Amino acid sequence: MIDKKTDIESLRKHLKQELCKPLPGMSAHKKIIPYFPDNVPEYFNYNQKLRNAAVLIVLSEEKGEVKTVLIERVPDAGPHSGQIAFPGGRREETDLDLIETALREAHEEVGISISRDNIIGSLTPVQIPISRYSVLPVICTTDHIEELIRCEDEVNRIFTVDLFNMLADESVRPVRAREMIIDAPSFAFDDQIVWGATAMVLRELKEVISQFSDL
Repeated sequence: MIDKKTDIESLRKHLKQELCKPLPGMSAHKKIIPYFPDNVPEYFNYNQKLRNAAVLIVLSEEKGEVKTVLIERVPDAGPHSGQIAFPGGRREETDLDLIETALREAHEEVGISISRDNIIGSLTPVQIPISRYSVLPVICTTDHIEELIRCEDEVNRIFTVDLFNMLADESVRPVRAREMIIDAPSFAFDDQIVWGATAMVLRELKEVISQFSDL
């Protein structure tokens, strides 16, 4: 069972401590890799030359529940068309670091403004071989998630999600990928399935939070 009533400051303190320790990293990511019948992506080939990117995990308390922001990407010809993800994107040359990338991209995609002072830390970078990115998940807290405005070119929908309920709903589900149906370890909220790289991020976050709350 999950205690839904959560003090965000206590969670922030817990995460700041845990993110300074060795992280589950690869062991957590491997638990949630999709089951492709052949041509499995080389998720853990660290000799690959990947581009840097970052996503922002925003945590806020609302009526005792921890909320986070997810987006549905617009349908396009790309490998992540229509998928559920955290707001984020590739690092630009003008970005000071990947924290700035995460903050900038989140502001551009959903209109949220977060100060660097609100950053707690980051999880293990996730490799996404199909799009050749290494993605750093950056975690922050905020007192209030303001009204969000989507970038119509990149974001189809924005969701404010109960994080603990989503992390508790972990299961293998059929999803469509590469014009086929595959079995994918995933998380879910409402009628949305979160799988692939975003699920890998969530799986590590779940393990980091598990000592704080009974997930």
